[in-house]
Amino acid sequence: MARRSVRRANVQYTGDMDLSVLVDRVRPLMDQEVVIGVQGNAELAMIAAVHEFGSAKMNIPARSFIGTGKKKAQAAIGKLVRAGVNEIALGNKTVESLLQEIGEVGQQRVVKNFDRIKQPGISAIYARYKKGKRLLQSDMDLRDSIVFRVRAKGG
Repeated sequence: MARRSVRRANVQYTGDMDLSVLVDRVRPLMDQEVVIGVQGNAELAMIAAVHEFGSAKMNIPARSFIGTGKKKAQAAIGKLVRAGVNEIALGNKTVESLLQEIGEVGQQRVVKNFDRIKQPGISAIYARYKKGKRLLQSDMDLRDSIVFRVRAKGG
C-alpha cells in the first residue's frame, strides 16, 4: 500500500470572491496525483527494483534513488503547491499546469539524486568491470527512464 501524506495550503479568501467558484477551481486537485517512477520494459523494471530495494538473493544492497529523491523534493514541491493553490483559487493557474510543474520538479530531483548515490559501496568483483566512480551511472537507461505522470487518484 502506498503511503500518502496530506498537507494543507492556505488559500487567501476575500469577501468579494464567490466561494462556490473557489471550491470548483480547487476541487480537481483532490482527484488527481503525480506519480514518479521508472517506465520501461520488464528488464529495466527489475533493475530499478533491485537498485531501489536491494536483493538478498544476489547480495546487492538497496540503493534507493526514487524514494530518497522524492523525499529530497518534498520541500521544493511543498513551496510550489502552496503558491500554486492560491493561483488556482484566484483563477490565474490551472490544476493541470500545477500538477505538471510538480511532476517536473519531482522528476528533476529524483534524477539529481540518482546521479549522487554513493552508498553503499559496490563489491570488489563489480568494481573490476565498472567504469567511472558513480555507482549507478553505468545504468544510463535506468536514469533516462525516470518519468512522472499525472493520474486519477487510486488509478
